[in-house]
Amino acid sequence: MAVPTSLKSFFGFTRHPFPPSCPPEPLFRHAALDSAIEQAKNAIASRLHVLVTAPAGLGKSSFLRLLADELNPRDVRAVRMSGQGTGAMELVFKISDELGVETSVRSRSAAVKLLVAGLKRLSSSGPFPVALIDEAQNLPVGALDLVRVAAEEAAPPLIAFVLAGDESLRRALAKPACAPLLGRLAARVRLEPFGENETEAFVAHAFRAAGMQNLLAPSSIATVHAASGGSPRGIGAILARAMNVALEKKSRLLTDEIVQEVIDDRAA
Repeated sequence: MAVPTSLKSFFGFTRHPFPPSCPPEPLFRHAALDSAIEQAKNAIASRLHVLVTAPAGLGKSSFLRLLADELNPRDVRAVRMSGQGTGAMELVFKISDELGVETSVRSRSAAVKLLVAGLKRLSSSGPFPVALIDEAQNLPVGALDLVRVAAEEAAPPLIAFVLAGDESLRRALAKPACAPLLGRLAARVRLEPFGENETEAFVAHAFRAAGMQNLLAPSSIATVHAASGGSPRGIGAILARAMNVALEKKSRLLTDEIVQEVIDDRAA
């Protein structure tokens, strides 16, 4: 009876090159991403708010992680948080907790006053606070505007926001009621899908980061790129499934036939 072979032992990797819930480590860098990070850094240096938008799967969370790593902790105190399941009070408390500001009160107005007082202390004696908020489309716009107004009690602002979200965030901010908030988002960054060359580089990076040779047949790059739409998440999903199919077929190469089979299954 044949002994079942695991994906790990068959391909000889220590960690999967295309993990399902996160991008390959270290994170992939390319020219367009570096330019977007530089744009955001320049805005933060001027104490301006930043809007980052992209469809799902194009690397907004990775962008925020890379941006946080690029910010000099002597100048900026970056805190990262998610807008998932966060209302106005929760946002005030999250920012306060991350920055070490005491806001143990029940009243929203009192909590905001304590946050403002804490931000004033921080801005006068240490690095400039910056809140990097992922999944910002899940935040009530009123929650963001509440904190924005509080931050603008001093000039320049006491804290900057980097709001990262999908296209629904852009649509929400385009409504007339959101004009004051949108007007404060001085830097606008849009993450675009990979081009075919970036797809090829991303695939090579993912295998290399896992300590593996590139298993994808070069002739399949265009096929993977077209099927994924240049989405890093889509590329990873296709190739992760292709590795499982390759294991079933005992193939150590992700051939054109294997890749096409996976794509056809996804389209069915």
